[in-house]
Amino acid sequence: MNDLSILLDKKSESFYHKSIKQLILKYVSERNFNIAESSTEKCFKNRRADVYFKLKNGLEIVVEIQQSRISIKEIIKRTNEYNQQKIYVLWILHGKGKCVASPKFPEHKKNVRINPVEKFLHKMYGGRVYYVNITKSKGKITAPYALHYSLSDKKTDELIRSGFEYYYFRNSNFTFIPNWNLLCTNFNNFKIARFYDKNVKNSLKNLILSYIQIYLKENPYDYKKYRKTKKLIKNVIKELKNKYGKPIIIDCIRLINKKGKFLNEKAIQIYKKKR
Repeated sequence: MNDLSILLDKKSESFYHKSIKQLILKYVSERNFNIAESSTEKCFKNRRADVYFKLKNGLEIVVEIQQSRISIKEIIKRTNEYNQQKIYVLWILHGKGKCVASPKFPEHKKNVRINPVEKFLHKMYGGRVYYVNITKSKGKITAPYALHYSLSDKKTDELIRSGFEYYYFRNSNFTFIPNWNLLCTNFNNFKIARFYDKNVKNSLKNLILSYIQIYLKENPYDYKKYRKTKKLIKNVIKELKNKYGKPIIIDCIRLINKKGKFLNEKAIQIYKKKR
């Protein structure tokens, strides 16, 4: 899903908000064959959904699009109000809007600033935040994309305050969304709707496991030695660190070894502390 064409009303005060609503309504309705009903501005008690979909199996979804600043408290409140009516919620942020700590793009990047809301949504959606970008001057709008955040290699993982702004430094990894189908699921005590993008951490674990298995073919027992595990980790980091960053690589190795126990745990823990 690359840059898409829709009729953009550049005179509107809520140009970005309306444009993203139009994008989601148009393409999900046209390209998702599970949609039975769709509309914008549908009312639910004291709530009015930006975009509404009803699936053929009867499940209902609202898409909340955010351009301006919003609090975590408000996100939880809105989500819970919909959830109480058995409605699943998909939050999408404007990647260049006031709702983000720094402009976001569909790319792998180190030391990106994210605010507490982005951090919360990342947890809420199981390791992803959804964005759409608009270039107003060119009348271009991107398809939705997902970013996964992990700890920075060198920056602190603590919350930073700068004036009235609060943010974290994180490495970001872009995930391609393959189609316009929507998945309804219960996660972290919320009823959420999301796209069918792959979880970055799971994909990275599979990639690292394939590297480890190559080494283990030589001598599976040898790699339980501290020195051998250290060398293996060093080689994996060298191969993948430009794209993913060291902290998420070490964390994935730790999770892999938790299941298999074929590497030296002490060596893994020492690498983790070195971050």
